[in-house]
Amino acid sequence: MMEDKNRIDALYGQIEHEVRKQIRVIIEREKVALAEGFYVVMLSDPDSKPFLEAATVQQRLKPSMAVWLEQLLCSEDSAALTQFIAMQRHVGEVHARAQIPVNLVLRGMQWLKQTINQHLQQSSLQRDELISAVLHVYQLFDIAFEVMSVSYVCSHDMGVRADEAFKLFVSGYNMAAERERQLGALLEWESRLFRESAIELPLREVVYLRASSFGLWLNHKASLVFDEQRELSALNQSIECIDTTLIPQLVAAQAVEMSNDSRRILLRTIQHEIEQIKFLLGDMFDRANDMEVGRDVLTQLFNRRYLPSILKREIELSRRKGFSFAVVMLDVDHFKKVNDNYGHDGGDLVLQQVARLMTNRVRSSDFVFRYGGEEFLLLLTEVDEGQARKVAEKLCTSIAETRVMLLTGKTITVTASLGVALSDGHPDYERIIQRADAALYEAKNSGRNRVVLA
Repeated sequence: MMEDKNRIDALYGQIEHEVRKQIRVIIEREKVALAEGFYVVMLSDPDSKPFLEAATVQQRLKPSMAVWLEQLLCSEDSAALTQFIAMQRHVGEVHARAQIPVNLVLRGMQWLKQTINQHLQQSSLQRDELISAVLHVYQLFDIAFEVMSVSYVCSHDMGVRADEAFKLFVSGYNMAAERERQLGALLEWESRLFRESAIELPLREVVYLRASSFGLWLNHKASLVFDEQRELSALNQSIECIDTTLIPQLVAAQAVEMSNDSRRILLRTIQHEIEQIKFLLGDMFDRANDMEVGRDVLTQLFNRRYLPSILKREIELSRRKGFSFAVVMLDVDHFKKVNDNYGHDGGDLVLQQVARLMTNRVRSSDFVFRYGGEEFLLLLTEVDEGQARKVAEKLCTSIAETRVMLLTGKTITVTASLGVALSDGHPDYERIIQRADAALYEAKNSGRNRVVLA
């Protein structure tokens, strides 16, 4: 911070007031066009599509860029500019969270420097004044981008370390329990399909394997737990074969009343693919280490530390596959009174009970975190607004209806407030947390024991 201040003070000492005034005239006149051109350059790069939408650029980003240019190049004194430059650390952190490529921003800034240079050359500045003005503009851009980039790299490195820590954490997942749970989910799907086929129930509304509890777990959690092991690719191929080839053939066979022999052949083929899935699944679990690390000690939920890794991946999945997800923030109401009246042991029992209710009422593809203190976070995969609200409302009701037994034998009840936010395509994972958190505080301020949608 002090180094930046010294560099900016030196810059201001090297440029005459009239030159600075001429730069201000150009920027105030051209800032809207410069902001427009900056985003034309950005949007022309195919890599920008996941991060920039035309509507967002037009409504929010262009006006912000015009203000940014004015604050960078038209500051009245070095103190105001120093404060503005310090804010670029936050910009770098946001870009890192959203994983916006640095080269995109650099390309846009290079265009801005060249365009401003052309405007300066067309001004009334004399040769020495023109050189001074161009150098001043270039140096200001370079300082802002340097501060932004340093912050970006630091935040990105922290994210990489968290990703690596998460991989270590999931290697300590309770593999034995998860193995049985997913095999059970797969067997349940298989039994239902074969049962409905055997008694000739209509198969038009059959739940495809990809959309089953097992399929959702495989899509959202297995690739985190098992990274990119070769079995995952083979598993997905088997599911693809069942969902896109075999089940449609089975539905068609039922519609045209195909012979029993032909239907049996189809069912045996599906059974063969399921056996292959079971074998691959078992092989993957056999590779994993069974050790417990990284969980919240009290509730055994995911640790907040791993939330960025999971949210970034869900955002990427949402971007590629087009489904939405939701974040639910939950806060136990009047928790301080629980601690005051029944001690911290009573408070711990309440938190453990809430954690159990949450884990028992979500799917295996969803994620449950202890966010901090009496606050929890749910990440609901592949849901729409109505589904997310329904899950939150059921959870809110369950908590209010459940009696918590204390060590003294006394039972108490608590309530919770919940805020729900549906993904909106924004690449910065902090945004959806902030929206859910704002909805949570609205729920608390409007009477508690309720659900509010962001």
